[in-house]
Amino acid sequence: MRRAALLGLGLAVAPAAAVAPAACQKDLDAPLDPVELDRPFFDCRVQPVLTRSCAALACHGDPGRYFKLFARNRLRITGDETQRNVFMRPEERAHNYNAARAFVDRAAPERSLLLTKPLEQAAGGSFHVGATLYRAGNVFAGTDDPDYQVLAQWLAGATEAPTCQEPGSTL
Repeated sequence: MRRAALLGLGLAVAPAAAVAPAACQKDLDAPLDPVELDRPFFDCRVQPVLTRSCAALACHGDPGRYFKLFARNRLRITGDETQRNVFMRPEERAHNYNAARAFVDRAAPERSLLLTKPLEQAAGGSFHVGATLYRAGNVFAGTDDPDYQVLAQWLAGATEAPTCQEPGSTL
């Protein structure tokens, strides 16, 4: 409704900034700094897990998904079928790294969506539409899954030698 119409109904309209406390407004306007996590560990250990477990074209390799991932033989930046199997580009790797960091809870890394979404609810995970939609269960049945452990280690601050390369890539 237009402001004049609301006023005509006898409803007071206050600007949102006047209603919200100044501290809250400041927090809403400030960009969040991404969580700093080890990039070589991501490239060498996390990227392969995400490629294997999450980047399928029907899942997070779909360009329409909020959390989308690039991978060889999957979603690519170019969209050119002749380039689908080339080595991953630096901008694709950077996108995946930043996309994964966006799903990290800086206050409680163990509660991060990067860990809880692909984990079965019975094991402490949260609802994941893919597990329900395809009725195949979630990506990780439990926290003892080796790939889950890789993600948990990264969020806990694990590091890797800067010279490490993702298996099968030419970083």
